Amino acid sequence: MSTIRKTGDVMVYACALPLMLAVMVTALVAEPAHAQGGSDKAWVAPERAAKRPNPLPPTAENVKRGHDLFRRDCEQCHGKAGHGDGPQASSLQPHPADLASTRVQSQTDGALFWKMTQGRGMMPSATLNERDKWAVVNFLRTLAAPQ
Repeated sequence: MSTIRKTGDVMVYACALPLMLAVMVTALVAEPAHAQGGSDKAWVAPERAAKRPNPLPPTAENVKRGHDLFRRDCEQCHGKAGHGDGPQASSLQPHPADLASTRVQSQTDGALFWKMTQGRGMMPSATLNERDKWAVVNFLRTLAAPQ
């Protein structure tokens, strides 16, 4: 009888091991090392990055370029008006930020550029060149709620 029990225990362990490995791998892969956790935790750019000035003036041409890039690369998650309500938003963790919110709009251009460059969770790091990222930052400033 004890032999059957030991065999049963071994079978339980043998079945549990792949499940435990799958859970551990999922936890490691689910969030890149540079991500800083869920949307309930502060995602703060390093001071040096936050102080970086935007070298691209917010001309109509640059804002339009940023809008075009936003529509192509960001709108699926952040939504047309940047409120974090795009068609893909509900399936993402952390939830996409409301880019028109005071919390986001109060950040420096450098901080927004850094976050776009780094990515977070399911948000990929932007593969845009520097000039295009700054253009997107200029567009993001147009999303601010009227005061």
